[in-house]
Amino acid sequence: MKTTDKASLAEGPPISLKDLWQIFLKRKWIVAGTAAVILVVVTAISLLTPPTYTAKGQLLIEREPNILSFENMFQIEPLSDDYYQTQYKLLQSRALAGDTIDRIKLVENKAFLDRFFQGGSKPGVDPKADPALRRRLVNWFLERVSVQPLRRTRLVDVSFGHRDPQLAADILNAMIEAYIEMNVARKYEATEQATDFLATEIENVRNGIREKETKLQEYGRSKDILTPSASENTTLATLAEINSGMTAAKIERINKQSYYNAIKDAGPDYIPSALNSPALSSLAEEYNRLSRDYAKSSEIFLPDMPQLQQLKAQLDDAKKALESETRNLVNRAYTEWQAAASREQGLTNELNRVKSAAFQMNSNAIQYSQLLIEIQNDKNLLETLMTRMSEADVSSRLKGFRTSNIWVVDDAEVPLSPSSPNTKKNMVLGLLVGLFIGLGLALLYESLDVTVKDAEDVRKYAGVPTLGLIPMFSKDGKEAEAVQEAAAALGDMANVVWTSIGKKRPDRRERRDEAMDLVVQFAPESAFAEQYRSVRTSLLFSMDDMNRRALAVTSPLPQDGKTATACNLAASLAQAGKRVVVVDADLRKPRLHRVFRTKNLNGLAKYLMAGLALDDLVRATAIPGLFLVNAGPQASDPLELLGSDKLATLFAQLKKDFDFVLVDTPPALAVSDALVVGSRLDGAIMVVRRGQTPREALRRAQEKLDAYKIKTLGVVINAVRMRDLDEYHVSSYYGREKRTGG
Repeated sequence: MKTTDKASLAEGPPISLKDLWQIFLKRKWIVAGTAAVILVVVTAISLLTPPTYTAKGQLLIEREPNILSFENMFQIEPLSDDYYQTQYKLLQSRALAGDTIDRIKLVENKAFLDRFFQGGSKPGVDPKADPALRRRLVNWFLERVSVQPLRRTRLVDVSFGHRDPQLAADILNAMIEAYIEMNVARKYEATEQATDFLATEIENVRNGIREKETKLQEYGRSKDILTPSASENTTLATLAEINSGMTAAKIERINKQSYYNAIKDAGPDYIPSALNSPALSSLAEEYNRLSRDYAKSSEIFLPDMPQLQQLKAQLDDAKKALESETRNLVNRAYTEWQAAASREQGLTNELNRVKSAAFQMNSNAIQYSQLLIEIQNDKNLLETLMTRMSEADVSSRLKGFRTSNIWVVDDAEVPLSPSSPNTKKNMVLGLLVGLFIGLGLALLYESLDVTVKDAEDVRKYAGVPTLGLIPMFSKDGKEAEAVQEAAAALGDMANVVWTSIGKKRPDRRERRDEAMDLVVQFAPESAFAEQYRSVRTSLLFSMDDMNRRALAVTSPLPQDGKTATACNLAASLAQAGKRVVVVDADLRKPRLHRVFRTKNLNGLAKYLMAGLALDDLVRATAIPGLFLVNAGPQASDPLELLGSDKLATLFAQLKKDFDFVLVDTPPALAVSDALVVGSRLDGAIMVVRRGQTPREALRRAQEKLDAYKIKTLGVVINAVRMRDLDEYHVSSYYGREKRTGG
């Protein structure tokens, strides 16, 4: 075999659908067994799992109507698409879950407690008094809540699953009610703060106006001033402009201060609605998610477990990031408030400076006009604040009507049928998964099976053709009956032979196995005999040189069936009218004398050691045309005997006297006897056992034969299943006949 051919053996063609089908048929019991086990397990789990009922409801979430014009006051950004994502997260928030648990009073439900705590806790336990119990209840609640927004609509489907259908519906309706109240409270919380702040500012402005009017009257009487003309001095125009700017700066300062007061108490656990920031929303969502994950993991792992410590570190980092972002926003609001206050103070200082200059020019008239302007500006400010106060007061009164942008489209009704488990669906999925896993196991077993299986393996790992395939012996077939009858018929002969040499006679099983070595003779109509005759035909076609009539029959390893192949092939050649002699060259474990029911006297070993006449060496058998050279007594160094020139002389003489010389040799990888004997013959026949002989053993045996320049005429595969045998006949046998000219 060439080097390039050997290198190509490591690579095979990609697996095809036909190969998969063959693997499936070959490993069908693995696939069927795996599918059956998984189907039974899934079915059992589905039947034993208590049914779960899912209550469903539907909400309509509209954008919040802009009734109050507080955007300028609080600098609230317009609503974006993040608004709906925020609402979905609120529906799955731990705060809403805890509020719902308190609202429905689950801890007072004895049936729920018995099932949830499994008798481990007493009814009436307050979850607020036990943080671990509180987290467990909230986690249990969140695991059963589902929020599913409908695409291209503002509708949201919410559901809750539980074993008790009535309790599932009650919990979901309570959750919806708690969510709406949470939304209402969040919506009007900032309005209430603004109302209190505006009331204080209005009272301060009113007091300032009253003081300035009183001062104006007193100043006018003391200076005898009626109404100075603004055109008399350009200073008055400057004062008016500065006063106007100071009024705007004061309004801006009030807005900034109001916004800061609304958000100054913000923290990781409290995010005011006025504090609207995409980055803050993202950090809050991440912090809530990690809080849920840590709560779930704390029920599973101990506090010192790495998984829980890692989650705790991630939660602390998220909380720090959220606190940092919140502080940045609050600090920014405080900075803007202080900047506005600084601008107001700056304008006040500028006003004082201009007023001083005006007083020098016309202090009396200017001071009087300034008082008028200040009073008018304060009145304008009071009017603006009163408008804001009216709007805030109206919005605060609307809270009593529970006005909200969230509408309940469908309340949760008591489910009539369970949502899970779906036994039929689970069975179908279990069957499909079982078949898939079974096929995967079949492929795994196939990949782990490194033994020779067919002619393709022989071609790939040995580079020689396959002479034939011998079917697997069945103990209850017709061939077995014929072999048993032959073994029984030969039983008396065996008794005589073994008794005469003083050894224990073979038992019934040994007689059956030895009779199988001549199945061509004892069961000529069997499939075994037909396949051995097919091997004979293939051998004759493969012999391009008819001088190659002395052949060694060997195998890579023991128990591959080389002796049975040598005997049956010799018998089939004799049945074809050939003169055949079979030589037992296995001087270590000889068997041919057992097969042909003769004493192991004289034989090859004695011929090589002491010399023996050829007529005394060759023995006739019960099969016409078939002769035997038994091994003889065991030798101390078989390899040295087989390497002598006498063996070559013997084979040359046998080739002259017989048409074929078949030599049964030891396994090629076990000892070197087969290689020494084969080098003195015309060729060799390799015998392997399907599913037992490793491919690597076949390759190494062929490499040894090649190293000794022994021509391998082909390989015989034993123990082939009938299905593989039929396929081989169709796809391989006739193709080989064409290649050999048959």
